[in-house]
Amino acid sequence: MPNPINQPPTPKSTEQEPEDIFELVEKSSENQLEVKVNKIREALEQHGEKFESKPAEEAKKFELPSQAPVPAQPVMPLPIAEEEKRVQEVEQILADGLQELYMSLPPAEQQKFKVEGEKVAREVAGLLGQLKVKIDQIVSVIRRWLMIIPGVNKFFIEQESKIKAQKLLLLKQRK
Repeated sequence: MPNPINQPPTPKSTEQEPEDIFELVEKSSENQLEVKVNKIREALEQHGEKFESKPAEEAKKFELPSQAPVPAQPVMPLPIAEEEKRVQEVEQILADGLQELYMSLPPAEQQKFKVEGEKVAREVAGLLGQLKVKIDQIVSVIRRWLMIIPGVNKFFIEQESKIKAQKLLLLKQRK
């Protein structure tokens, strides 16, 4: 007597079975839907009513919300969160007094300075969000950012980073 466990499965039909599980589910759903439509058609015809299938365009109107098309109208942006407001305020304080320096940089350096400035603003905003604020961390982050500017006096960088850190602490105290 052959062992049924070691036997390969026998195909149930001559149709090739889908390999993907999603294809299998989709195919079985379509088959079930066709069976239900046929049962409804038979029941209506028994009662003397005529069964009309709707065109595909009308059927698409009744799709699930997850399959609904994206509306053509623009969506109103959400209000800016408190954290984003804090980041913008920090960016304003960091940019204060550096406009002339920024404009004197070449375009590539301007882009690098701007991107790094945004990163620094987020980092400083995170540091200000902590319960215990360490001024030396804020000063070192600002100093590291200002060192990107080529040909600037290190004493100027030190002074500017301390001034900006003090302004940021005043911002924290006001909140």
